[in-house]
Amino acid sequence: MNQPLTPGPVRLNRYLASCGLGSRRACDALIAAGRIYLNGAKVTELGTKVIPGQDKVDYLGRALSPVVSLRYLAYHKPQSVIVTKSDPEGRTTIFDALREKGCDAGGLNYVGRLDVASEGLLLLTNDGSLIHALTHPRYHIKKVYDVQIDRKLQPADVARMTGEGIDSEGQILRAGDVRDTGSEGRYWCRAELYEGKKRQIRRMFEALGYTVIRLRRIQFASVKLGDLAPGAVRELTGREVDALRAAGFPRGR
Repeated sequence: MNQPLTPGPVRLNRYLASCGLGSRRACDALIAAGRIYLNGAKVTELGTKVIPGQDKVDYLGRALSPVVSLRYLAYHKPQSVIVTKSDPEGRTTIFDALREKGCDAGGLNYVGRLDVASEGLLLLTNDGSLIHALTHPRYHIKKVYDVQIDRKLQPADVARMTGEGIDSEGQILRAGDVRDTGSEGRYWCRAELYEGKKRQIRRMFEALGYTVIRLRRIQFASVKLGDLAPGAVRELTGREVDALRAAGFPRGR
């Protein structure tokens, strides 16, 4: 949990840490790398101070603001639950489902999406900078899915998905890895993505003539679904949060 900032000027690294960008040492690295802007000008001086509420601090083109208490949740989204804040059709949203479980997640946002028919791991947090870093396409964050299809996966199709890519709706879709994990009569495979295009898994398989029967995300970055039951939610551990920050804010980016 971040401590509230005291009134008056504070060191920039402390301000950045209060905004959820990591430890003060990690924030010093961001400053030294010239990735922080203060009132529109790049800052590289580690001793720089800011006045919260008065100065404008930007990272990755987004204005930062302190968060008193950051929360990080892993949720096993069931099928038929929709990933949105509210739904005009009256369908059950993830926030409705979590509220029914006694979890007030109203102040949180989801990291990426899962379509209504998909299930599995969904991360939620109020750490806006981390959400931006984990969902920005340039950072190629790893996502892993178990996919049930209607027939045996063909090696030539694997080669296309992981090589030249699949042309779908004017986009070229590629997977980092796809492998057959099924057994006799059970057609399952595991796919790794480093992109985040809309309905990417379904579009790739459907373009190759497969029907996707079931789609479950089992990993996002370093966080794994594990044995978390459908509809269940848990707090991320400190180690998991640190690993997400390392993925979203690695040195040299």
